[in-house]
Amino acid sequence: MFRCPASLAMILILASAGSGAVFVDDDGSGNFTTIQEAINASEIGDVIVVRGGTYSENLVVDRSIVLKGENGPVVNGSGLSTPLITITSENVTLEGFTFTGCLNDGFDSGAVLVLADGSRILSNSISSSSGNGLCLRDSGDHLVSGNLIRDNRRGGVCVIRANSSQVMGNRIIHNVGSGVALESSENDELVQNEVGENGEGGVRLAGSKSNDVVLNEIRLNAEDGVYLLDSSNNILVENEIHDSRLNGINLYRSGNNFVLNNVIRNSGEDGLLVIGLSNDNTVAGNIVHSNDINGISVYGSYFSSFSNNEIFQNGYNGITLRDNSSSIMVSDNDIYGNTMYGLSLDGSDTNVIRNNDLYDNQNGIIMVRSSDNVLEFNEVYNNRFGLSMEFVENVVVSGSDVHNNTDHGIQLKDSHRSKLWGNDIRDNGADGVHISGSENVVVYRNMISNNDEYGVQLLDLSFQNLLIYNTIQHNDGGAYVYEGKMNLFFSNIFTDNENFNVRDNSGNKWTGNFYGDYSGRDLDGNLLGDVSYVIRGRRGVVSFDPNPMMVPIWSEEGRGLQMPEAMNASDIGDSAVIINGA
Repeated sequence: MFRCPASLAMILILASAGSGAVFVDDDGSGNFTTIQEAINASEIGDVIVVRGGTYSENLVVDRSIVLKGENGPVVNGSGLSTPLITITSENVTLEGFTFTGCLNDGFDSGAVLVLADGSRILSNSISSSSGNGLCLRDSGDHLVSGNLIRDNRRGGVCVIRANSSQVMGNRIIHNVGSGVALESSENDELVQNEVGENGEGGVRLAGSKSNDVVLNEIRLNAEDGVYLLDSSNNILVENEIHDSRLNGINLYRSGNNFVLNNVIRNSGEDGLLVIGLSNDNTVAGNIVHSNDINGISVYGSYFSSFSNNEIFQNGYNGITLRDNSSSIMVSDNDIYGNTMYGLSLDGSDTNVIRNNDLYDNQNGIIMVRSSDNVLEFNEVYNNRFGLSMEFVENVVVSGSDVHNNTDHGIQLKDSHRSKLWGNDIRDNGADGVHISGSENVVVYRNMISNNDEYGVQLLDLSFQNLLIYNTIQHNDGGAYVYEGKMNLFFSNIFTDNENFNVRDNSGNKWTGNFYGDYSGRDLDGNLLGDVSYVIRGRRGVVSFDPNPMMVPIWSEEGRGLQMPEAMNASDIGDSAVIINGA
């Protein structure tokens, strides 16, 4: 309880306080007229009720008490440049006050400054400070809830080396700096806050780890919605982040974070930016749309995964990997309606792009100056180009469904040692597979059908490519080597193409293919035609397949047409070695 002063007058004052509380009222009707007097007279555990009025004080709370405002008392300071209230004792509750006009502008201070553990800052209004609104520093285990923190000239809430605290259900708006800033803090929770219209970022974490940012609305902030700098093992879950002037979420030099089930929209730049060796992040289940540049951008970062996101109607690309971003998994995303590319890889190697749906973008997947990437089990449709690769090496495209794109299904330009395996490439507006200026490409066991121009076209000195065990049918033209040398076509099916099954302008090898328009006979029953199949080209050029198959018989291994015993393996050169090695 309170200390009993010697004077009889003070005894009478204390006797008038009911229910274990004392009252402060600036009109003289309470036990005290100033808050600091009541604090100085209190004991641990006491309750001080401050009635409505204006209190021109700068308070210091140095004991564990409850300060409770009744009818919105206003604390506006005495003209000193110290915080309006400084809490230096553990387990203090501060509830129901208005703090305004603080003159303290320290970056590590605030109108309300908490320096000890276990404070409860509840249902206060903190505004118009020259510095931060609320600062939790060098302490922990706080609860900050139900407060309105606005129009402060630095940040709304700063948390500096303050751990295991909860900031929940607050409105943090119109501050000049960041809405909420955590520095060197751990195990804090930011939950169900409204963080909006702040002059810098919405939520900023610097050098902080293992914090939870959950179920917040973060809107209309002048920089990034959420910015992580040198921060790790944080969880960003089910936030709505919209109308940020820069990026919705920016991870800079920050790794091992989880970005899950957020809605990120209408950002002035990227929805999510991962940059500067921000490695090992997990990004899943987010809806990312209507951002002015890219939905997700990754620059110079490694080992992250992006899965089960819905990414649509962004101003440029759905997802971009650039600047040597590598060892990244992009899987099970729905990427559609982006103005340029669904997925763009530029100078990025050793990534896996798996089981994504990419549709209604200008182009589905664009890959430039990249190597050793694997694209598998994707469905790419209703774009201009389905998949376009330029200056790439050792790329594998397999098990994918590439259809109904208005230009080429798959295009390779100046690309080498890459492989197209087991894809269904159909109903595209130009070529199914378009190979230009490329070498050592293996096109293996694909179904290529119903494309408006050629099933496969090779041009611009494409050299030493292998087309093996493909079915090429119902295209305007089957396979056309316009300009290329030493390419091998073995054990393919060419049938029911409208204008021709194959055409070659010379210099390539054809053997063991099935041609639907072959009219020769097999008198000796060895499954090979008795006369060569004639392949015509420009200016009267003629090539031959000396071993045309009579029927399309698939081998037991399911790898392609069965090689008849009558055909010598030497007839196909080194292709068997290449296939087995692959």
